Amino acid sequence: MKYSFKLKKSQLKSVFSNKMGFKNLTIENKNDVQNAINTVLMFIELEDKLVPINFSYNFLNNSITFELTYQSNSDKKLFFDSIRKFENFIIG
Repeated sequence: MKYSFKLKKSQLKSVFSNKMGFKNLTIENKNDVQNAINTVLMFIELEDKLVPINFSYNFLNNSITFELTYQSNSDKKLFFDSIRKFENFIIG
């Protein structure tokens, strides 16, 4: 199971400053996107449930894309609960 996200760079920067207390976030390539998403997953304690994959950063429109997969394919409810928690933290 996979769930795709497309965010503006400013959305992720806002999450880091307003919700996580980091003053600075630099995103210049897909490795920076990977590090940022891994940091968010650790912060909200989902790193053992969700695995981020397929990162990209579009310099022209400042958009970030990535997918989250679940560690175990056996329980769809836990997958969607984890996605909801991540989405609420990032967007809500």
